[in-house]
Amino acid sequence: MSKVVDKAVDKAGPLFIAIGVFLIDLCVLAFYGVVFPYSHAWSDASFFGKLWIALVLTFTLYMVYCIHFHYYMAIKTPPGSTTTTTPSNSSSNPSTIDSSTSNHQEHEVSGREMLLDMEEESGTVKLCKKCHLPKPERAHHCSVCNKCIMRFDHHCPWIHNCVGHFNHRYFVLFMTYLVFSAAYFVYFGWRPFIISMDVVNSDWPYYFPRPLMAFCIILAICMGLAIGGLCGWHYFLILTGQTTVEYYNNDYDKRQCKRQGEVFINMYDFGVKQNFYYFFNICERFPWYTVLYPIPIPPRGNGRVFEKCEAFYLLPRSRQNEYMQMQNESQEIDDMKDF
Repeated sequence: MSKVVDKAVDKAGPLFIAIGVFLIDLCVLAFYGVVFPYSHAWSDASFFGKLWIALVLTFTLYMVYCIHFHYYMAIKTPPGSTTTTTPSNSSSNPSTIDSSTSNHQEHEVSGREMLLDMEEESGTVKLCKKCHLPKPERAHHCSVCNKCIMRFDHHCPWIHNCVGHFNHRYFVLFMTYLVFSAAYFVYFGWRPFIISMDVVNSDWPYYFPRPLMAFCIILAICMGLAIGGLCGWHYFLILTGQTTVEYYNNDYDKRQCKRQGEVFINMYDFGVKQNFYYFFNICERFPWYTVLYPIPIPPRGNGRVFEKCEAFYLLPRSRQNEYMQMQNESQEIDDMKDF
C-alpha cells in the first residue's frame, strides 16, 4: 500500500506545483488589483507620499520575486543523492558562483569514487539496503524518489522534490518569504475584505471580483498559519542542528542515554548562532545579508561528510564510536521500514 501511495505522490507532483503557483499568484493579483490601490492612493499623495508609494511598491515586488525565485530553486535544485553530486570545490572557489556552482549542476560520480571518499574519512562503508549504494552520513533513502538523499529532511509533494542538502536553504527561505507576505497581505487587506463581504453595497471600483478577494484573504490566513507552523518547525531544526528525520532519531537516542545515565550529544549541534551560520552558509564569502539576496548560494560542504561539534570530539573514542554506531543503526532502521 505504501508503494502505491509513494507512486501516486510522485506522479501528482507537477499538479501540486501548478496548484501552488496558481494560489500564490491569485493572491498576488488580489494584492495589486485591490489592496495596493486601496491602501495607496497615488492621485491624492504629495511628492513624498508618492516617493513612499514607490518604495512600498518596490518592496512588495521584491517580496513577490523572492517567493517565486526560492520556490523555483527548491523545485529545480537537486537535493543531492549518492549517484549525483555537486563538485566538492563549489564552496571554496568564488569564481564559480555564476557558473556551474551557482546552478548546482550535478555531475555523475561512480560508486567507486564514493567508496574512496567515505573510506578516507571514516574507514568504513555503509550500504543502503534498498538501492545498494554507498550511503554517506546523514543520508536517508526516499521511498518516493527511490534513492538516497544527502542530509535528507523529507519529500515534499509541493515542490515535487526531496528537501535535502543542496535545496534545503531555498525551501526554508521560500516558506519565510511566503509567511511574511501572507501576514503583510492580510494586515493591509482586511478592510477591502470587509468591503468585499458587504454584498448590499454595490460600490466596488475594482476589476478583481469580490468573491475572489474574500477567498484570497481567507486563503492567505490559512496558508500563513499552516506554512508558518512548518516554517517555525524548520527554524527550530536549523537552530538545533537537526533534520526532521534526525529529530525523531535523536529523541529516541536521548531516551536511551537517559536510561543509561548518560548525556546525549548531537554531534552536529554547534550552538544556535553557529548552526544558523552553517545552514545559510554565512561566512567571509557570503556575509549575513546575502540571506536577503535572491541569488543561488551553495550550502556548506559536499553533503557526504559533515563537521562535528567540539563536545563530540571531547568524548572518549569509545563513546564517539557508539554515537556513530547509533547513527548507522538509525539509518538502517529507516531503510527497513518499507520492507
